[in-house]
Amino acid sequence: MSQKSPSFLEKLTDLTRQIVDRARGIPEASESLEKPEAFKSFWNSVSQILQKDLLEAQTELGHCNILVIGKSGVGKSTLVNAVFRDELARTGVGSPVTRHIRQYSKPGCPITIYDTPGMELDGEQNQQVRLEVSQLIEELRFKDPEHHIHLVWYCLHHELKRLEEVERKWLKELELKDVPVILVLTQCLEYPNPEESEFFRYLQHQNLPVRYIVPVLARNKAINRQITIPAHGLEHLIGCTLELLPEVARLAFIRQQLLRVDLKAEAAFKYVSGYVASAAFIGAVPLPFADAPLLVTAQAGMIANISFIFGFEASPSFYYSLIAALAGTTITTAIGRTIVSNLLKMIPGPGIVGSAIQSTTAATLTLSLGLAYIELMKAIARAKIQGIQLSPEEMKDIFTREYQSYVASGSKTLKDDFSS
Repeated sequence: MSQKSPSFLEKLTDLTRQIVDRARGIPEASESLEKPEAFKSFWNSVSQILQKDLLEAQTELGHCNILVIGKSGVGKSTLVNAVFRDELARTGVGSPVTRHIRQYSKPGCPITIYDTPGMELDGEQNQQVRLEVSQLIEELRFKDPEHHIHLVWYCLHHELKRLEEVERKWLKELELKDVPVILVLTQCLEYPNPEESEFFRYLQHQNLPVRYIVPVLARNKAINRQITIPAHGLEHLIGCTLELLPEVARLAFIRQQLLRVDLKAEAAFKYVSGYVASAAFIGAVPLPFADAPLLVTAQAGMIANISFIFGFEASPSFYYSLIAALAGTTITTAIGRTIVSNLLKMIPGPGIVGSAIQSTTAATLTLSLGLAYIELMKAIARAKIQGIQLSPEEMKDIFTREYQSYVASGSKTLKDDFSS
């Protein structure tokens, strides 16, 4: 019997319980944090929470395993490294799994690539490679789901414009293994409309047992001094891959691929939503600002999870600089105090209503922090794609600007709602 998935309320209750447990020992946030020694003590507590949440995020990440098939020279290594930007498939680094199959992975990286050279071999050797692939898929299937082969990228050189009979047979064999296959047409020089190429249209009419046919050019190709064809198709390949991956592999893939920043942001926002709901739950406590340590704990956990999804690793001093930049705002709840104070002046008899306002404010502050941090992570990721590294000062400026913008918008919305 399949286990029933927890409801939203159960997830919210569990998350809030974790936050309460971690908040023990954090000093009450107040104006006293403006003193260096008080802020340092406060930061040490928050830093410990951040580190613990980062470790837990890693254990919940899952793992993604992709089998890459194709002849030597089709550009498999170039394709893998272009998607993950992690030099996973550098020649000679992989560990042998069988006589012909090599496994590429790195410590701390939740992606494993299985490479199957030897497609150009004839007769008995070719049969041996196909047998090894079949056995590998079956052997891993007996392990936990995170060890399974989750997807196959079957690579054909687009410019050779040839699909051999042995490749048709192998695609048929893979179909029987019940592993989704994407036919990747590598080194495609048809641009900007690769789907209009004669070879692509030919393959579409072959009724091949593949889920998608995706033409790609993994890196820019100089034709002559005047003409360079830009890399293309990788974002589409990433989207198709994510659609076909099982749940256990999705987050790992989203984290490690670097080109689709929007997918990272979308995954990060799901975490923000959970922490915002928990912050609202915490903010409903009727005692004014007795929940500040809980709110800070929720926000620290949210920041840790967003960082992890974007694959962003930083020293404690980086987080310290961000929190220091917001000292007297979110982390010390000073802005929250201002918003609540203004709203309470507008509504007679706080009581339950005041508690509701505090709940909304806690959610607004946490949402603003989460959205601002996602914007910072997006800026860092996009700069990295272009080979640019933002300075700590640039990061701090982006974060502070985005946060202040979101808080101002949320504050205005709150006031408008209660004055209407």
